[in-house]
Amino acid sequence: MTSEDLQNHYDDEIDLRDLALMLVEGWYWIVGAVVVAVVAAFAYLAVTTPTYETRFRAVPASSANFSGFNLLSGFSISPEEAYRALGNRLSSFQNFEAFVNENREKFVLAEDADLGRVFSGRFSIDGLGADRNGQQVMNLTYTYPEGEEGADVLNAYVRDTAIKVWSTLRSRFDDHNRAQIARLITDLQLKKETMQRSREDRLFTLEQAITVARNLGIEKPTTPQQFGRQPSGSEVIYANISGDGSLPLYFMGYQALEAELQVLEENIREGLSNYEIREAEQQLEQRVRIAELLDSGRLQGVDEGVEPNHTERVVDVVEYAFPPAGPSEPRRALILALSLVLGGMLGVMLVFLSRFAVSLRSYRKAKG
Repeated sequence: MTSEDLQNHYDDEIDLRDLALMLVEGWYWIVGAVVVAVVAAFAYLAVTTPTYETRFRAVPASSANFSGFNLLSGFSISPEEAYRALGNRLSSFQNFEAFVNENREKFVLAEDADLGRVFSGRFSIDGLGADRNGQQVMNLTYTYPEGEEGADVLNAYVRDTAIKVWSTLRSRFDDHNRAQIARLITDLQLKKETMQRSREDRLFTLEQAITVARNLGIEKPTTPQQFGRQPSGSEVIYANISGDGSLPLYFMGYQALEAELQVLEENIREGLSNYEIREAEQQLEQRVRIAELLDSGRLQGVDEGVEPNHTERVVDVVEYAFPPAGPSEPRRALILALSLVLGGMLGVMLVFLSRFAVSLRSYRKAKG
């Protein structure tokens, strides 16, 4: 190392010492800047309203929760459908607005507060769709100001919405059931009218056959050979009006025909029925009974024998909202730490600036 390099190295050490002495001599700038920064941080914390954050988490419920809606074919409610219905309604501003209007005392709000901004600023929801693993976990987050029972508000909001969702599912089931009742009534009427026409046609045919049998003196069932006293083995062909080659009905004799006519008339008086009509009547009776139970709020699996908590009817709750240990905003420790760091940096800059100003004045005096 040359003598020049040694001198430069020595000069650098002197510069570092001078820098340290400069900071020590200007300690009051550093302390003052730190004090100002800390005071400003405390002032900010004093005028800033703390905000808190709470969260509600849930997953789709068991299919057994909706067994009452799946009693009959043609209608069903899946756990995923109810889960999405709850999530969609929770994320609806109109639903939130109605809840606020009914529970204004639960909220810390100004009289002229914009509920749209309140909703978008305080609520967030995710997890309505399945993740990459095919799982669904609803996360509803609520941010609220100091003085408000945010956890109770969030749980009440979910519970109120779950009641509405269950009521909507119940109404859909009732509407579907009543539509099926109307369809069955119409179907029964058509079946009975069809049978009525068929029986009336049969009555007319029987009355004609009875008249012919009486005119011919055919009292009991006979054959054309016996009636015409044809020799055994002779073949005589008879055909009825329909032309299908069968024997005319009057060969049954008026006694048998009158007995059939009497039975048919009794059946008509007692009410037309067959297997299809009885099956339709049974379905109609079942659905009418369900409608009656719905009207009275006593349907098993929908009104009775179900979880009394509507929230846990619609979804399986992973975690109810609970009060947090501290505010989420502002973060006091972080703000104070930043004030110390920034105040120290500002103090160092002030030391350099003050030393530069002194050097500049000295230089101007030397030049003057």
